[in-house]
Amino acid sequence: MQTHRIISGMTVFLMVVLVAAGWFLVAQPQLAAADTANKTLAGVQSQTAATRATITRLMGEQKKLPSLTKDLAALRLSIPAGAESSAYINGLDALAAASGVTITELKLDDPVAYSSPVPAAPAPAAAGAKPSPTPTPTPTPTPTPKAAHAAAAAGWTPPSDARITGSNFIAIPVSVSTSGDWPTTLAFIKGLQSGQRLFLVTGLSTEQDTSGALKATVKGYIYVLLDPASAKVDAAAATTPAPTPTVTPTPTVTPNPSGSATPTPTPSPTPAK
Repeated sequence: MQTHRIISGMTVFLMVVLVAAGWFLVAQPQLAAADTANKTLAGVQSQTAATRATITRLMGEQKKLPSLTKDLAALRLSIPAGAESSAYINGLDALAAASGVTITELKLDDPVAYSSPVPAAPAPAAAGAKPSPTPTPTPTPTPTPKAAHAAAAAGWTPPSDARITGSNFIAIPVSVSTSGDWPTTLAFIKGLQSGQRLFLVTGLSTEQDTSGALKATVKGYIYVLLDPASAKVDAAAATTPAPTPTVTPTPTVTPNPSGSATPTPTPSPTPAK
């Protein structure tokens, strides 16, 4: 009887050990692996959903590409990626012919790099306030559009864009003198400000000669916004090392005492091909 009890106890103990070993050696690793797989699957599904959303958004943006390209072309006519002086001068000639004036003088000065708008000057001090012993000089701002000048006069700084800097935005001073009458001169000035090329008028002077013709001089700026892609190409070209010059003999004629000419080689640097 006692032997049967011992055998039964050992059998129960072995069964418990087998169940525990099966749990720790088989079931638990499988469950952990399944949990890891579920988490990985959830992460992949989340990435897939985000990728699909991005693809859907890009497909929607692609539909706008023709319209954006058209808008860019129109803006590039207003502010091109280069000076395009010849095309601008031809446009002025056409405008003068259409307006009925004669261009007597046209001048395009050296380009001026853009600088951010200068903050508006502080309000004048109240009566009785002590003046500053050393006045601070006010820097001269680069010409900005008419709205920016009006805003600065109103006492606040016009907004600026960090992407527009002196390295990619350039102003070119322009001075145009014409001869005509009042209606034709006004038509010409209006055409200057409303043409395809953006033109900011900064000065206008008129005088009438003895013959009755009106001489007008309009001063202002046209603008250039450099293409970032072209700027990258220029930067890459600037970083490319120049070819190393090599020395090759070049004959020169030197008279000898007998009076005849004998070629004498002398080194002359020429760029390597």
